[in-house]
Amino acid sequence: MIKGTYGLVKNGTVEPMTKHSPAFSINAAREAELVEAGVAVYEAEPESTFSEYNGLNMTELREAASAYGVDASAVRSKKEVIALIEAAKVKADSSAKIEAEPSEA
Repeated sequence: MIKGTYGLVKNGTVEPMTKHSPAFSINAAREAELVEAGVAVYEAEPESTFSEYNGLNMTELREAASAYGVDASAVRSKKEVIALIEAAKVKADSSAKIEAEPSEA
């Protein structure tokens, strides 16, 4: 979390998670929603995870984000823009997977 508070349900109780809380995991779709909303970022992962974006400047990163339908114009940090791109990629991949699955008739 980088902004606000998220209510994480643990053992039947809701625990408030803020920017001061330790990293936590929730389902990938919900993580992507929070990152896309700009209130959370993915936990720092090894540099190799984002290697294809590390060499890009902010203008290029914002263009890449735009290609995934993400408005990163107000984001100031390269790390945050990269996280938004990664979240959009996860969302796009899961949507494509759902569309590719044959429907049962």
